[in-house]
Amino acid sequence: MGEMMTSMKMWLRSARSGLAVLTWAAAAVAGAQQPAADLTGVYTKEGASLAILQGDAETLVYYGAGFPQGQSVGTCECALVLQKKEAPDRWTLKSQDANDAWTLRVEEKRLLLEGRAPKCCAVGWPGAGAFNRSDVKPPQSCKVTAERAYFHAPDAKTTQRKTFVVAGDSVQAHVPAFEPDFVSGRFVAPNKKVTVGQLKLAQLNCAEAEAGAEANNGVDLTGYTGKWVRVQRKGKGYVIQKPCSANNPNFTLKPNGDMTIDSGQEEESFKVTSILPGVNPGTYALEVTRVEDTSSSDDVEWVVVDKKKEIVSLKSDTGFFQKAQLFVREDKQAGIPVKAEACK
Repeated sequence: MGEMMTSMKMWLRSARSGLAVLTWAAAAVAGAQQPAADLTGVYTKEGASLAILQGDAETLVYYGAGFPQGQSVGTCECALVLQKKEAPDRWTLKSQDANDAWTLRVEEKRLLLEGRAPKCCAVGWPGAGAFNRSDVKPPQSCKVTAERAYFHAPDAKTTQRKTFVVAGDSVQAHVPAFEPDFVSGRFVAPNKKVTVGQLKLAQLNCAEAEAGAEANNGVDLTGYTGKWVRVQRKGKGYVIQKPCSANNPNFTLKPNGDMTIDSGQEEESFKVTSILPGVNPGTYALEVTRVEDTSSSDDVEWVVVDKKKEIVSLKSDTGFFQKAQLFVREDKQAGIPVKAEACK
């Protein structure tokens, strides 16, 4: 297949956006969801944590803390509902299990959570918690093990929804220490659509995915993993070419960053060590290293070209992706016609 890529430092190397940690608490959003800045993430300070997850249709919020209570320590674990955003810097929250009133103040350098003796906290809770916005952690990664793992609503009955993820997908999740039956999950699709909701913990493998993320220096590959098959444009649509004596070119990306490229005639192994958002929506830079030669890192430009069909373009200066090839995720190729090559 020849050399894959030569080193290029692309304009896409902008500051990496904050990543989210999912929470056990879910919040339904009234009206528009996304603020000017995505607050997705888990914020920590000594003895307390504030987790926020923002999606396209919901926002999930969780607060947990320990605080002095006489000679002992009180506890506070609250599932919150985002009822309304009075302004980008002021959110009105409600406890999922009670009628407690909360406010989240979004300041330039910190997040301030305020409440009045909520029922989900022990007596003596001080009613405020400030978190530095710089103290944000990436989400926990989990791999879907069920053929289909449906999202469920954060209501009393955990009502099943129509949306789901499939085996092999990587999701972000928050798993409390007591490991409940359902945990909050978040899936980021290649077209940047973000789905959140409750997922069955039994249908996720978080330990293996977390180990993979650690081996990959914490790189978050959610929405990128899976097998991708090459497609070509045909008029206003797309077509999958089926060669006679070779495989249709494809690549596979695993949660731990392992990347296998099949040119149709041979396979080569690479490692994705970084993903950076681009200046334009739907563009990313993947820093890729050849397994056989780890001395240099190269960039591949990833561009979402068709959100509805989940088709992406990958391009580098040389090698397999030199001509900005188009790919579709394997589980989305059913609606694309196949054109078989005339074989003798």
